[in-house]
Amino acid sequence: SSGINAEYGGRKKRNKKDDRDFMGLDPSDNRILFLSNEKDLEDEITFRKGQLSVFPHMRVYTTLRDCHLYIVSRTAVQTLLNKPDIAMLRCEFLPLLVRKQIKQIANSEQFTDLYSILPNDEESSGEQFAALCRPEEVGCYVHITDEFTVRVNQLHNYIKYNRAVAELMPDMMPAYTPPKTVTSFEDGVFGVHQQTQICKQSRVSEEVVIDAKCSIKRSYIGDGVKIGPHTKIADCVIMAGVTIESNVTLANCVICLGAVIRSKSSLKDCRVCDGFEVRGGSEYTDETLIGDEDNMMSFNIDNSHNSSSGDENVMR
Repeated sequence: SSGINAEYGGRKKRNKKDDRDFMGLDPSDNRILFLSNEKDLEDEITFRKGQLSVFPHMRVYTTLRDCHLYIVSRTAVQTLLNKPDIAMLRCEFLPLLVRKQIKQIANSEQFTDLYSILPNDEESSGEQFAALCRPEEVGCYVHITDEFTVRVNQLHNYIKYNRAVAELMPDMMPAYTPPKTVTSFEDGVFGVHQQTQICKQSRVSEEVVIDAKCSIKRSYIGDGVKIGPHTKIADCVIMAGVTIESNVTLANCVICLGAVIRSKSSLKDCRVCDGFEVRGGSEYTDETLIGDEDNMMSFNIDNSHNSSSGDENVMR
């Protein structure tokens, strides 16, 4: 069907950094009516007449930033299950839902005069009227906020912004009370050994055990963490319940809940998932470790490519 073309000053040659998302919203309820990336568009954007007759008012944004937080209904999940070829939520699945909701609403708008199509039988009339008035199966909406938000897709930025929030927005963080200093450890005693150095930019829970001659720089250490002697940690996030043994070196890492890092291990730019145990003497760089000690799997994340390939144990 014919439609309306709108010029937006697109360019035939675009730098990847200049790609923008074009999102058309219903001003009344922020329903998504149009969604496309700049690289998928030519010099004009086309809107169908059928869509404009149903939604005559649309506000097109190019400045919205996707936070990648989606609330998906069971009906939408079923739609995804029926489309096994869909590989990407943002680029494939969401545009499919937008088209599906518009088609459903456009079809329902064909019945402008309900009473003209209803039979005289009262019981049948009630059933048909109820069928026409059911809410649509799929509805896509966006929540726009002016509150402080940060979206990161790289490990060093995740750690950087955790630190920035604590330093620049202290009202968003609980009051910091540094752990007490101890000279020796007894059962059930928390604290940091007096021979350990912790820089001012670090945040360490009160309920930790950090042994002698450790170095903690620009890092966050959660509740119940145990760190052995002669360990060096820089620019890391150590979550609750982690155990780090002696002579370990961690740089720019996120160590998740309950993980164990054995002695003399060295990790740089790594993600260690919940409960994972790193064997003693291991060395990893730019990998995500997931699994268990007997069935370990590591994922090497290459930020310069979107696709990955590999064997059953290592994916690069």
